[in-house]
Amino acid sequence: MRRFFSWVWGWIACLWRRGPRRLRAVWVEELPDRVDPGLLYVAGENGFQWYAAMACPCGCGETLHMNLLPDASPRWSLQKHPDGTATLSPSVWRTVGCRSHFFLRGGQVVWCDRPARTSRRA
Repeated sequence: MRRFFSWVWGWIACLWRRGPRRLRAVWVEELPDRVDPGLLYVAGENGFQWYAAMACPCGCGETLHMNLLPDASPRWSLQKHPDGTATLSPSVWRTVGCRSHFFLRGGQVVWCDRPARTSRRA
């Protein structure tokens, strides 16, 4: 029961921290030790993109890594925009921790609704 209340409190805290935010994409060879919550890091070298990384937009403090390698699974695609932002597809859905689910469109985090939980009959 304690675990359930801890999860509910974390979910409510994530809702509180959510706000409109536009992430600027930066290209790096290595991810810094501490990620800036306003940046989407695209790691790669010589024109190749390996992965994108960002701070979880819910504010839980986790760093999210999205694979950009074409032959790997799961894999995201990245579209660069002239204004310094980027679009990732498909959506990012954390299955552990805060369970955030969102799209990154033009640097803007677009939150998805959480699916309704089905009740179990005892």
